[in-house]
Amino acid sequence: MKAGSLRARVTITTLTLLAIVLAGVVTAVTLVYRARLEGDLRSRLKDAGAAVEHTGSPADAKPLVAGLALEGIATRIRLPAPGGTPATAPSRAGPTIRRHGSLLVLDETLADGTRISFSSSHASIGRAVTNLLVVELLVAAGALALATLLVLRGTRTALRPLSEVVETATRIAHGDSKLRLESKRTDTELGSLAAAFDRMVDALEAAVEEARASDAATRRFLADASHELRTPVAALQASVETLLREQPQRPERDRLEAAVARESERLGRLVDDLLGLARLEAHSTRTPVDLATLAAPLIEDARTRAPAAAITLSANGDTTVSGDPDALERVLRNLIDNALAAVQPAGRIDVRLQRRNGYAEALVVDDGPGVPEHERQRIFERFVRLDPGKPGHGLGLAIARRIAHQHEGELICDPTPRGASFTLRIPAEP
Repeated sequence: MKAGSLRARVTITTLTLLAIVLAGVVTAVTLVYRARLEGDLRSRLKDAGAAVEHTGSPADAKPLVAGLALEGIATRIRLPAPGGTPATAPSRAGPTIRRHGSLLVLDETLADGTRISFSSSHASIGRAVTNLLVVELLVAAGALALATLLVLRGTRTALRPLSEVVETATRIAHGDSKLRLESKRTDTELGSLAAAFDRMVDALEAAVEEARASDAATRRFLADASHELRTPVAALQASVETLLREQPQRPERDRLEAAVARESERLGRLVDDLLGLARLEAHSTRTPVDLATLAAPLIEDARTRAPAAAITLSANGDTTVSGDPDALERVLRNLIDNALAAVQPAGRIDVRLQRRNGYAEALVVDDGPGVPEHERQRIFERFVRLDPGKPGHGLGLAIARRIAHQHEGELICDPTPRGASFTLRIPAEP
């Protein structure tokens, strides 16, 4: 982008065009004026010749000489030689005007052979044209100077909104982020510029706020993750040190080895969930996915793990969505696993799939202890566990809701008088 002064460019361009126009006008006027003067001079010479020709004799032509002299026309009469032959009559085309140095000369021959020459200096035309040209140049210079002042004042007024943009941008850069141009008209070039500037600043401010929120969430996540990782790592370290240092006998040795295995499994699940949460930031590929097809094997697996529980699956309508099948399966698995943990060893779990209002919905309802009303939003936060005694580390629902948001959907905990109810809502395929 060229960063030259817009005011200087507009001024120079305008004055250049004006100078070209003035030069054209001066040239045209000068040429027309010169042609007019030369035409007048030729007309006077022809009129003088016609007047002398009309008199017919040198004696009658002599009284005209004084008057022609006042008009700047010199007359020269040359009588014919004695005994000469009379001159022939002039041609119908009439006498011609010829240039002789700085003079225009017209020769007229009378019937008796007398030759009369009329001459007038062409220099007077040059002086008159020169005087006119000087006047024109002075007037053009004055007009150009006046135009320069008017253009400078006009561009200063016309470009004042740009100065306001610069001033506003400077103040915003110094911390006044709420300041806006707020143009009243957006149907003009400058109005459109002001509106685009305001939208840009709003977008930048939103991006800054989002970055701050993301940074705060990242710091909180790292703090929570380090806290959650510290517990199984410390338990593993204590159990392994005891095994190595004391070499206990059974059954104490079996208990410590079981603790190592249990904490290792817990640590593995936690790391897997942390990695899954990190992968959500990457863009996943989208393919048509049928929620009913994803839910069927999960229901069979749940029935195998909890044979005493009543687990049902119902589907109503086409529940195909555009999304990442692995991520959506993870959401359904998490909801079903949470329901199993709530109702075991026996209870009821209903999984209902339906299409409604352009969305594919998956409802997972159980008859367990339920979720208190004041906890229905907090359970979607990272590392939140309502029952610390149960396995898990509070990342499952946070990951599930994040996946729903990535699919332009939502995951909510529904209000219900008994048990718990979760609804996953994803835009359905047309």
